[in-house]
Amino acid sequence: MQLLTSLTINAESKNTQAKSTKTQNTQTFKVHFYPKQYIIETNQKTITIDKHLIIDRDNGNLYEKDGAPPQSEHQQMAFSAFLGTIYILDKPFLLLVEEAELICTIDEQDIFQIASVAFLPYEPNEKIMQCAKANEILKMIGHLRKLLIMGFYFSYGYDLTLSKVKQKIEEKTEEKFLWNLNLIRNHLKQQIDRKWLTNIIQGFINYFYLYINGKKLDFYLMSRRSSKRAGTRYNARGIDDDGNVANFVETEQIIYYNNHCCSHLQVRGSVPIFWNQRGLLTETKLMRSAELTKSAYKKHFKGLLEDYSRVICLNLMAKKKSAEQMVTEGFEEQVKLNSDELNGNIRYEWFDFHHECKNNDFSQSNPLVRKLMEHIKNFGFYLEDLKTKKVLSVQHGIFRTNCMDCLDRTNFIQTKIAMSVFDLSTKQLGVDFQNLLKMSPIEALDEDSSKITNYFIQYFKNIWADNGDMLSIQYTGTGSTHTNITRTGQRDITGSLDHGTKSLIRFVNQNFVDNDKQEAIDILLGNHADITASYSKQIDEKLKSRFQDFCSFSDRSILVVTWNVGGQTVSQSYDLNKQIVDYAADIIVVGLQEMVTSGTGLVVGSNQYLQDWDKLIANNLRQKDKYIYIKSKELLGIGLFIYAKERFQDRITKVSYDTIKLGFLGQIGNKGAVVIKMLIDDTLICFINCHLEHGQKSLSTRLQSLKDIHQNIFNQIGIGKKKEEKIEQCDYRILFGDLNFRINQEADKVITSTQRHKLFIDQSRIHEAKETLQYIVHLILETCKKQNQYLKQYKESDINFLPTYKFEPYSNIYDKLRTPSWTDRILVGQNEHCEHKYQYYKCHDINYSDHRPVSALINVRTRKEIAEKKAEVIQSIYKNES
Repeated sequence: MQLLTSLTINAESKNTQAKSTKTQNTQTFKVHFYPKQYIIETNQKTITIDKHLIIDRDNGNLYEKDGAPPQSEHQQMAFSAFLGTIYILDKPFLLLVEEAELICTIDEQDIFQIASVAFLPYEPNEKIMQCAKANEILKMIGHLRKLLIMGFYFSYGYDLTLSKVKQKIEEKTEEKFLWNLNLIRNHLKQQIDRKWLTNIIQGFINYFYLYINGKKLDFYLMSRRSSKRAGTRYNARGIDDDGNVANFVETEQIIYYNNHCCSHLQVRGSVPIFWNQRGLLTETKLMRSAELTKSAYKKHFKGLLEDYSRVICLNLMAKKKSAEQMVTEGFEEQVKLNSDELNGNIRYEWFDFHHECKNNDFSQSNPLVRKLMEHIKNFGFYLEDLKTKKVLSVQHGIFRTNCMDCLDRTNFIQTKIAMSVFDLSTKQLGVDFQNLLKMSPIEALDEDSSKITNYFIQYFKNIWADNGDMLSIQYTGTGSTHTNITRTGQRDITGSLDHGTKSLIRFVNQNFVDNDKQEAIDILLGNHADITASYSKQIDEKLKSRFQDFCSFSDRSILVVTWNVGGQTVSQSYDLNKQIVDYAADIIVVGLQEMVTSGTGLVVGSNQYLQDWDKLIANNLRQKDKYIYIKSKELLGIGLFIYAKERFQDRITKVSYDTIKLGFLGQIGNKGAVVIKMLIDDTLICFINCHLEHGQKSLSTRLQSLKDIHQNIFNQIGIGKKKEEKIEQCDYRILFGDLNFRINQEADKVITSTQRHKLFIDQSRIHEAKETLQYIVHLILETCKKQNQYLKQYKESDINFLPTYKFEPYSNIYDKLRTPSWTDRILVGQNEHCEHKYQYYKCHDINYSDHRPVSALINVRTRKEIAEKKAEVIQSIYKNES
């Protein structure tokens, strides 16, 4: 193919970039309002469907019908798109696009950006406005309106979820890029024409054109943000158990020139390990061990290899910054651990962007691009002959780029790679672009914009800068801090001031705005903890009754230990296996209270004590079996430690924690709870380690604390923290710790009962020994249950051991000033269709503190869902419903 060496600009093309049209209502869909129904019909121009769609406002059923809608008097409105049904605090609404902006046309199909949306309630307006949650519903609708005008796009005839190559091989809509899947899922199962429901993506789309040697070149840039692990910067970091990473974006650069179409893909995404940032200072933490990260990491890269064949990871973070170093080291550890299993198809490249480009010399990134040039050539790009419709080449690999946020540095490097690919692709189409520029194209990007005479370079820089801005706004609430560099090639004083301003706005957003935005995202995607579609709820209830049809079941043993150690330090040589952890259960859970008791320790935290106990427990368990660390967490001297046998490392997922301070204003003293929940296969189990208020007369305070724990745990919002499944939504809930249940009797009477118990045991009068204690214990718990709705959910095995508190120091003698009590307890709650059984429940005669440790071996029945069978069951339920 002959190389062209001249570049001519058509005069009208100077103003074509980011050409904005006014918003419009395309009036593609007309909605008829009836008391019991909504009826939708199309305009028969943009979308042709011979029937109309009826939506039952009472139960959400959809069906199609021939003929015209009823002619009775009613209201009707026109809309641009129908996006499905959205649930806001269990109230269903139709979500429709009112106005949209035409962004561009590709393959004769218009692409629009959403400009405004409408919410049509299933229930009458007055009923919504009179409900107790009316203000909260209105507030959430406001947040959703703001969210949905933040880079959401749709097309009636072009599947925006699919890249050019996937469209060519006629793949189905890519669900991870489909942002209204949750809104249309139930509708699709009712087998209506797919054209009723318009797909939307979030990301960025724009276009420009110009002429090279008299031939038109159309340039499109499309970014598709994944709806998996979606959220704002501090609410969505790292990876999840399904291998999805935060801020994952596929960016496609498409050019049409000389009767050919070229497409090139790049991706960005958060570092694929479990990490997060929480609190005002956004402290960075790794959330899982390398062993527990491995499974999710492999899922992530197997997905990338399936989609893109080969992967080169470009990590642009700095190792001199402690947070970035921690995350980078975690990433590099996984690269080493998984290199053999992933067959060498993944390569890792570290480039300290800030160090290499110090003093604002961003041209120092060019050596990296040159180093990658051989891979850029080998990966190639998608190329199609538009005359013959023949695919001449496909892309054989992907660059996966990340920095801390996968925004500013990432977008800059992706722009350089994109320019290198553009140079290669135009060369194949007959244009020697480098010769036209009289310099390297990637170096042309570094030129001061005021000196650039080539329109393409300026358009290219601007469209990529706009891409960076939009993706940054969606993730952080501000444009990219590197926009000035991408647009101009330099960081001048204006750019430096802009960088500082955006950094300040990001700080404000993370503290005051991000959580509202996160809630809106979760509502849209169906991930909000407080929202369940009532129609889906009916399906879920029917599914629970049919677990046997699509699940396999297994019995798991869990050993739970609770011990108030009273601030005592236990030697690392202490034999926990002999004294307390005396059974090699599948899961070992240790809950400690008062790891530290001093005022100083409570103020500065008990992290060192947590590490010491972690080390002691791990060393003991290694002698028993192959155990792996799952999670540990501390608060105010309360420590919770979870280990599992190694064979469970791929079966334990979605590990998360929360804490709550109790006592006066939640600020004073050492009372609180540490909670860790996790999935074992498809069974959600929650471990709640509590230290409740002491004192004979503090029953009401303890009961209020239990209420606070159940209402607030996993329901608190903060920086890097969002609502999750509440405690009562877990299949099993194991509540334990120093619950401080007290006996309302004189000490002498209780001590006499304990002495009688010992006597009966010595005489082998077991039944009488049990009865001596059971009456007292049963009376305490039942009294508490009557006063607390949450405690009613729990059951406890018979107690056949003596009171666990309070002993004189280092002795087996009860303190005569206190009534001996069973303060240290282990209770189990479960949901319907779950089964548990105590194998034993006992106290250990260890006199380190004034409490005795208590342990329980509990068997629970867990389930593993079989996806294919579940899909069949769901389909049968829908058929019966319709």
